[in-house]
Amino acid sequence: MAADSYTALVNDVQEQSQAKNADVTRVSRLAMRDGAIALAALSLFAAADAWYRATGLAAAALLSVLDGIAVGYGLGLMAHEWGHFAGARWGGGIAPTTKFTQLFPIFLLDMQRSPDRAFKAMSVGGNVAHWSLVALFLLWAPLDAPGRVALASGAFAFAFGASFTEVPVIRRSFAGASPVESFQGLTGAVLRRNRWIGYAAGAVLFALIV
Repeated sequence: MAADSYTALVNDVQEQSQAKNADVTRVSRLAMRDGAIALAALSLFAAADAWYRATGLAAAALLSVLDGIAVGYGLGLMAHEWGHFAGARWGGGIAPTTKFTQLFPIFLLDMQRSPDRAFKAMSVGGNVAHWSLVALFLLWAPLDAPGRVALASGAFAFAFGASFTEVPVIRRSFAGASPVESFQGLTGAVLRRNRWIGYAAGAVLFALIV
């Protein structure tokens, strides 16, 4: 997200809050919402995976792969967002939550009034979270069915693309750049390119494992 757009969203969230630093939605409500979404998504994937395991049908294999990619990618995004949020709060940042009906982002960091350590912790937290999910899928889920490989590959695709975008931002931040300066060069075209790099990385992982 470009710095100007991010600042505009921060101002919008502050206007929605009754107090300047208040959350728009309770963190517990957001956690329950996203937990329910994650459980529903995993349940749909588990049903497709079980159908394939029981029948071996090509249609079941295709559905389990498509479900696996979508669920893995979506959970990667969710883990990434909550990792950012945890890092921002842990770093002492002013990071009010957004509306319950807004899936992403779940919060917005006030980069002007928050300490620099909050931006650093936020940036690192998102990356730690999405790579932790990838590790969980690769180490915990048996990779003995195409859908299960797709689940890990979907999470890997998100993680690779997101880190390809954010690691340079983190490097600039730890080198002394301000939060706004750290976003330098992140245009829409760059973000789209990095997403496609992530998709390609996920496809390569899938091809290597399946």
